Amino acid sequence: MLEAFKEFLDKMYYEGYANEFEDDNPTAFYSQYREFKINHGGLPL
Repeated sequence: MLEAFKEFLDKMYYEGYANEFEDDNPTAFYSQYREFKINHGGLPL
């Protein structure tokens, strides 16, 4: 599911964005990842 989230971000912004976002602001990244999982059928953390 994490890979799907990263692909989603990269397509929405630009290639490599997801990894930069994860490195630069992991708290926000994983907060948004949690929301992505909830909204796309994944199990909540």
